[in-house]
Amino acid sequence: MDKTTLNQPLFLCGMMGAGKTTVGKIVAEKASTSFRDLDDLVVDQAGMSIPDIFDRHGEETFRDLERKILIKTSQQMSGVMALGGGALQNQRVVDHLKIYGWLIFLNVPKSVILDRLIGGKNRPMLSHGTKGREQLRNTINTLMNERLPFYNQAQITIDADRDPPGDVAEKILTRLAIYEGFNRR
Repeated sequence: MDKTTLNQPLFLCGMMGAGKTTVGKIVAEKASTSFRDLDDLVVDQAGMSIPDIFDRHGEETFRDLERKILIKTSQQMSGVMALGGGALQNQRVVDHLKIYGWLIFLNVPKSVILDRLIGGKNRPMLSHGTKGREQLRNTINTLMNERLPFYNQAQITIDADRDPPGDVAEKILTRLAIYEGFNRR
């Protein structure tokens, strides 16, 4: 395979459980570039876990910190970044990312997201410790309905529910080859 070189950064968006981090790492490896996870950057900056930020300071403080880090980092980065599920908070953030790189939406149906997240931890937007499957489904539906208008503005949408992460990464690189004009074999 020819070496894949990204001409601009990639920002992977989508719901929690869509596979942004897993796929992002594979894309970065295949393109011989760096990978960053926005959640990790927030944790490093805050010096505490995301659930602790939510518990101690609330969602508004978390989103403000997330937005500031994303805006600053996106202006000077190369490579691939996995965004948090709620990182696309408003139109300005979406527009900003599309100026500085490719916004790529990993589209996964709500039912698949539910299956991937049931029983999971470290996701304060779900905080479903004692919630049943139906309550979790309602929370995912609400979050998806709020976020989908932002996700749908991505330059590239990849259906990522049935294929293994390596195949999803290949789909991304193949689409980028068309738009950026590099060869893939």
